[in-house]
Amino acid sequence: MKYKELLEIINNLKIGESKNIYRVNNTDLWIHRPEKLGSSLKNKDKYDIKTNFQIFMRGEDGKAFKPNHLRILLDLHLKLISNQNYADKLFSILEDIYNGKDPLEFKEELNKMEFKMQLDSALVNVCCAQLFMSEQDINYTKGKIQPPRSFLMGYIRFIKTKQENIDKILWSSIRHPPRVEFRQ
Repeated sequence: MKYKELLEIINNLKIGESKNIYRVNNTDLWIHRPEKLGSSLKNKDKYDIKTNFQIFMRGEDGKAFKPNHLRILLDLHLKLISNQNYADKLFSILEDIYNGKDPLEFKEELNKMEFKMQLDSALVNVCCAQLFMSEQDINYTKGKIQPPRSFLMGYIRFIKTKQENIDKILWSSIRHPPRVEFRQ
């Protein structure tokens, strides 16, 4: 679904409600608006319960869990070192997703991509990245990073450059905004 449609669905989700967003490659991705904020959430005083939502994933094993942005970043790194040509196409598609396109527009192309190392399929990565970008745009509107989704996209671009060890990139992504040149 296109980015604006996704934002509308999320914004209309009631507290306590869940909504399936994608079923791709035997993986379900859905959102849930919890009744209360999680205990580990930083800056609770600045976080609006009415906009808070969680992203869930269930793969072929049937177990549901809450993925985080580190999963996407690590998986993109694995893909990049296992098949540079496909990874370059994947990073280009992620730019299109960042700019509002529908991940399913790229379904056929993404499903043809094969990587020796991966956590999830390329299509799952793209759909999941769109969900995390929407979370940032909805919940972090008052931050210095504008648009807020450029936080995740900045780290995606940083991984593409291979300028730094993946450990350092992941560590930085949970502590600092990406460098300015990757947010543009």
